[in-house]
Amino acid sequence: MTVKTEISALVEQAAGGTLLIRGTAGSGKSTLLEEAAHGRRTLRTTGIETEYGLQAAALDRLLRPASLRNATDPFQAGEALIALLREGPRVVLVDDAHWLDRFSAAALVYAARRAHAEGVAIIFAADDDFDAPGVPELALPALDTAEAAELIADVELNPQVRERIVREAEGNPLALREFATALTTEQRLGRVIPPPLLAVRPRVLGRFGHRLATAVSEGSRPLLSLIAAERDGDLAAIMTAAAALGQTENDLAEAEGVLRVTGMRVEFRHPLDRAAAYYLVPLADRLRAHRLLSDAVHDPVRRLAHRLAATMTPDEKIAAELEDLARRADPLLAACIYDHAALLSAQPEQRTRRSGAAARRLLRAHDYERALPRLAGQESVQALLLAGDDDAALALATRQVARLREQGRCDALPEPLGRLARALIAAGRFSEARAAVEEATQIAADAAPTPGLLAEIAALEGSSDGLPGLLELGLGRFHEALPHLEARWRQPDTPMIAAADLVEAAIMAGRPERAAEPLARFPEWAERTGQDWAMAVALRIQALAGQGEQADDLLARAVHLHERGGRPFERARTALLYGQRLRRAHRTSQSRASAPSGRGTVRASRRRSVGHAGPCRTACGR
Repeated sequence: MTVKTEISALVEQAAGGTLLIRGTAGSGKSTLLEEAAHGRRTLRTTGIETEYGLQAAALDRLLRPASLRNATDPFQAGEALIALLREGPRVVLVDDAHWLDRFSAAALVYAARRAHAEGVAIIFAADDDFDAPGVPELALPALDTAEAAELIADVELNPQVRERIVREAEGNPLALREFATALTTEQRLGRVIPPPLLAVRPRVLGRFGHRLATAVSEGSRPLLSLIAAERDGDLAAIMTAAAALGQTENDLAEAEGVLRVTGMRVEFRHPLDRAAAYYLVPLADRLRAHRLLSDAVHDPVRRLAHRLAATMTPDEKIAAELEDLARRADPLLAACIYDHAALLSAQPEQRTRRSGAAARRLLRAHDYERALPRLAGQESVQALLLAGDDDAALALATRQVARLREQGRCDALPEPLGRLARALIAAGRFSEARAAVEEATQIAADAAPTPGLLAEIAALEGSSDGLPGLLELGLGRFHEALPHLEARWRQPDTPMIAAADLVEAAIMAGRPERAAEPLARFPEWAERTGQDWAMAVALRIQALAGQGEQADDLLARAVHLHERGGRPFERARTALLYGQRLRRAHRTSQSRASAPSGRGTVRASRRRSVGHAGPCRTACGR
């Protein structure tokens, strides 16, 4: 039977009875009493901490009858209360019973033990500090994950932010509501890096700060701030940092009433105690706590988090570390991290670059509302492709074409379709790229707006009418490919991938000196982009120029990097080259594991098609 069902049975049945609901602060005890009182005549009182020492204060607030004021002991008062209940409301609700004065508590518990015989209901709500012998108890459990999520379902939250709130609230309803509503709009939507600790309203902070002040002596409270700041509860790191503040194991023991120590982890018993321990100390103390913890923790991500929380001015080293972290994050989180790195950038050009990276991650997440205004005048599809950011380029090109379709401006589509085709080629989606080119040509009617793209696609697919240079390279005619690829390399705005094509042709044609410049420039460019596929191709061309086990090791690393995504055609080339080298080295089992991946990628790239021409013809009446 649930707590709510038990309460309903007590207040609705004529037989009466009593119940003590136990739960932590904010667990929903008062809400249950409110529901019990709804639509019924009840008598209610609440324990008040400041009146704890006043005799019969709670009883006086409950009834204020002369018969109770004349009672000389709690038992007499309890009998008088039962007599009054026989004639009036037959339900008594007592909230915060742990703050009842002793006289009132004894009288109410005395009456409660006789409630069933008298046909009245007396229900208490209290924490663990209330003693009521003979009164049945029900513990109010923490909400499970589904229940917690439902409680804050009315608040618009980013999924990761919602998950963090549910986790850190530990099933406490008050903490859930406070954490969800105290965040700024940008924080709720996951558009900025969240605070080190979830905040709550000042009134609630004051309430829980008072709890800490009464439970822990002032001399031991600096340790509480350290524990609150260290989200993972790393006890070893906390005590190392605590030593710098003159805090010891004795202070930890002093605070055991509000803490829970399990092995080498320590945490607050109540999530809102943690918020109070953190936010009710001066900012300077919080910054110092994070600085001390950054020196004490071993995990690099946690160390960075503490350094970040302790930083109030631009710091290029932290900005660079954030940028490295952003490269491994999902697009929306990466955008937040890049934005924060931009704020910490000491140089304007670094700030602009990182802000642009944040906008490109927003494009990948299809958050056009925030991305497009930030990219206006700064980025284009071609610029994104030249920077190796294929996902962002494809997202932007797709959005540009879609917007023109929505506006019915199909006459303006040829150039955007050409840009979309280039992005689709980079993504290995050759059939869709061809469809985009053909649609652009049909709309333009008089001239193809995308010269050379069909030939480039044909070369990548191995067709005889493919682009000179790329076609010969694919057919293994390296001497014939070399002059064409050198000419392409010299053209302005040529994608950097042309460097990789030129290196392969020159090395395989036995002319390594003609590969020197692109071999030097491509790895530098790949490192700047931070794109896994680009760094994989850099390793591949370095392997082509190398020999023996070192080359094999470079190729193995390249295959591993390709697994993270991007440029499926380049991934196929790397896998096939690696397989060939393994077969020559008679490592056939490894080559079988490598090569099919490459061939399968090529086949998949060639098969994809979603028919880009169709929607535009429909929208424009073609």
